[in-house]
Amino acid sequence: MALVAFAIGADGPTTVSSLVTCTVGFGFFYLLFPGGAHFGMTVANFLAIYACMFEFFRQANFPLAPQPFAFGAVALPVLGFLSSCFMRRRQVYSIIHARRIRELERLPRLTSWFLGALLVGAASFALPRLELDARQQGIALLLAMAVITLFVVASVRDVVLVMIDVAMVFEGVGARLDRLIRPMIAFLTFYALLVVVFACLYRVADLTTRQMQFTLHAVPARISFVDSLYYSVATITTLGFGDIAPTSLLVRALTGLEVVSGIMMLLFGFSEIMRSAGGEKGGRRPPHDPV
Repeated sequence: MALVAFAIGADGPTTVSSLVTCTVGFGFFYLLFPGGAHFGMTVANFLAIYACMFEFFRQANFPLAPQPFAFGAVALPVLGFLSSCFMRRRQVYSIIHARRIRELERLPRLTSWFLGALLVGAASFALPRLELDARQQGIALLLAMAVITLFVVASVRDVVLVMIDVAMVFEGVGARLDRLIRPMIAFLTFYALLVVVFACLYRVADLTTRQMQFTLHAVPARISFVDSLYYSVATITTLGFGDIAPTSLLVRALTGLEVVSGIMMLLFGFSEIMRSAGGEKGGRRPPHDPV
């Protein structure tokens, strides 16, 4: 949450406002409805995502809104949600401590709330055409967030249900990490080995030929070992930034081979990680056991 707040804030007041809003929401749930570290992490993630979406919403359609209006707008849905949770704290407390994943029949009600918020956001894209001044944009931003707040307050129970479900998923993932650590480290080790081997091949090919094998920013140049490592990472991940490009058939062949090797390693590593997670959970059968 602090990282999002500092990244969003172009100045001190904006940063402090975002951080305070998220911290109040997190502290409210963590202290009033203690649901464990995983639930606290879920609340923090939801609030950080909300802060990101609000900043996009504000800059896209209300860029001239004064800071006081923006501060009030970002806090409105959070305060409305927290107030509704406090007024219905017994129900919220029972939901948090029930600790069970609900059926998908809850999804339509949550979808109606989310669609309502999306409609408000979509409608606001027409506001820039009205050429509103700064104060009018601030008022429009407050009104839009007030309507979103009404949707949030009306669906507070469904939002809490989703939060506790996500928290339980986080908890399950955390419990499985012990089994996944070894195959993940093995996969990363082999993946790094491929990166280093191909980086060395690129560097050797560039050093042992008279003709330059690469262009650097569209200019023929010799690449350093660090450049070859960077190019190897960009190649094996199929990013292809284009700042370093191969020019000879030899290096192009190595590049294609690394791309195929990286994809095969990714598929193999994912398969092994999933097999380890599932195999250790139920235990492996000896080969002679009947199925």
